Amino acid sequence: MKLRDKLDGIFTARDIYHDIKDLYQGKTGKLYSTGFAPIDDLIKLPKPSFTVITGSPNSGKSSFVFDMAVRMFQDHEFKWMVFSPEHSLAMSLKRVIEKDVEKPFDEKWVNRMSEQEMIDSLAKMQDSFFFVDKVGDTPDIDWILDRAQFIKDNYGLDGLIIDPYNEIEQMNATAREDMHISNLISKIKRFNRENECLTFMIAHPTKSIKNKETGNYEVNSAYDISGSANWNNKCDFCIIVNREFENERTEIRVTKVREISHGEIGSRYLKFNPKTMCYHGEDSIVFRKHD
Repeated sequence: MKLRDKLDGIFTARDIYHDIKDLYQGKTGKLYSTGFAPIDDLIKLPKPSFTVITGSPNSGKSSFVFDMAVRMFQDHEFKWMVFSPEHSLAMSLKRVIEKDVEKPFDEKWVNRMSEQEMIDSLAKMQDSFFFVDKVGDTPDIDWILDRAQFIKDNYGLDGLIIDPYNEIEQMNATAREDMHISNLISKIKRFNRENECLTFMIAHPTKSIKNKETGNYEVNSAYDISGSANWNNKCDFCIIVNREFENERTEIRVTKVREISHGEIGSRYLKFNPKTMCYHGEDSIVFRKHD
C-alpha cells in the first residue's frame, strides 16, 4: 500500500525498514554502563534518554551524579555540559577533579591531591567538561539548550547534567507548574533525540517521608518530586538516592525503567569513601583504578 499524497510526519513500515533492521542486528541502541558494577544489572543508559535523580536532602544526589559522569568520561570518553548554579563554577569543577583523581581537593585531608595531579586532571578533561551559567540572572530551558547545542556543534556532546530543576526560570509565568515541567521535559527529550545525548536531571522532592523503623527520611518514587506527576510519567529512568546514616551506606534505588531491555526495578547499595571522595561498591572500598 502506498500513500498517494504523503504528508510530512507519516511513515510506513517500508520507510522504517533499514532502521528496524539495524535495531534487530544490534547496530544501534548501544547501552552505556554508569561505571558502577553493582547497579549495572539494574540500569544501562542509551542515547537518547532522560533520567531524573531525586532523594532526601543531603542524601548525596549531586555527588552520585558527578560520580557517574566522570566514570562515563573515563570509560566511554563522554563529553558533558554541566549546569549547576547552586555551586560556583570553580566548586563544580573541583567536584569533577576529585572524582577523576579519587583524592580530596581540600588541604584539611592528609591524602590531599597534589597540585600536579590537579593540573593533570584539568588537562585531561579540558575538552570534555563544559560548565554553563547565566551571570546575574536565572536562565530558562531554551537558554540552557542553546548552549548545549553550541557545545554539541563545535566540540561534541554526549550528556547534560542539570542540578537542580528548580534553578531553571519558568518561561511562561502564568502557566501551571505541571505544564511548565511537562514542556521543559519535552524540550530536553527532543534535544536528546536530535543530538544523541542523555540527560541527568536532579529534582528535589516535595516532601520527605520518615521511615518509622529506621527514623530516616526517604523518597519513594518520582511522584514525590515537587511540581508534577510528569516527572514519573515522562522520564525514561528514575533513580532515588537514600542515605542510610546508621549503616554508613547509600541506597541507589531504580524505580522507573521505560524499556525492559534497559534494566529493571530494584535497589543496590554503595558506600561513600572520603579517602577517594567517590562512591564504591559496598563490599569494595578501594580505588577504582586498582579494581
